[in-house]
Amino acid sequence: MQPVVNLGRSAGFSVVTLLLILLAASVARADVTYGDLAPGARGYGEQTGVAAEICRDHLFDPASSPARLPVGYRLLTAAEYGKDDPAVAALLAKEPRYASYAVGSLCFMISDTFDVDGVAAHPSGPIPMAFWWAHARTTEAVAPDPRKKGSQQWLQLASWYSDKGTDQARIRAIDPMAQFVAVGVAQVEPQLWRLRLPLGNGMVEAEVRTDGKRIRRKKPEPGFMTVPFTGDSAHLFTVFTYFGHHHQAAEGAWRATGAGPFSTSFAIEPVAFPTFFQDGWQARFGLYDVAR
Repeated sequence: MQPVVNLGRSAGFSVVTLLLILLAASVARADVTYGDLAPGARGYGEQTGVAAEICRDHLFDPASSPARLPVGYRLLTAAEYGKDDPAVAALLAKEPRYASYAVGSLCFMISDTFDVDGVAAHPSGPIPMAFWWAHARTTEAVAPDPRKKGSQQWLQLASWYSDKGTDQARIRAIDPMAQFVAVGVAQVEPQLWRLRLPLGNGMVEAEVRTDGKRIRRKKPEPGFMTVPFTGDSAHLFTVFTYFGHHHQAAEGAWRATGAGPFSTSFAIEPVAFPTFFQDGWQARFGLYDVAR
């Protein structure tokens, strides 16, 4: 049996060493910050304290949302998407009529802050919102633009923000597609979220349960992403820089009523489209005019 003093010194050295390693890792992550956004934006925003971002992919008929696309972009078809997604490929094998459909993602989000040019755009407390994006690809017609950074795989089709006390003019200055409705993103139990999005011709609702095990995303940080707008705002795009994403496994029950595109989309074999849950991230972003 070894002397107690020797055991104590050995164990103490190991604990101290482990703590130093953990501290170094913590400091390294604390040093992560935003990347640089190009000057000359119409405005800059920042979003922090994201408690939940909950998304559900789906197929939709492009004719149901005939928004004007920005020059040099096209919607990705379900047939193209299915080449890298076995579940969608299996769906198309049974239902080939969906091959020409587009692939969208409806996301709900709630964050502690949403600032525009350094000023809060909502009352104190979390702000809920939702956005509808579509998978897209660039074409040869897209001129190189050094202001655009990161991936260019999405187009924004619509966005919604809480109508309770928000500074609508300030939000529209950074997101000209913004609509203001009674969007709901509520954590009703430690691992249960309820979502609600009233639309002019229907309603989207969901209950989403997570497993509570958070996993930090293993990608270089900070990240960048460029998202052009559509419709009357197709001459604009947003560039995001972000870090801190964590993922949790999630299961969701999604419902859509009315005559909008989600009613049809959510009826298409939901097993092919899982619910995605992430939190813990923050982002800065700038709104830019397309170069002429």
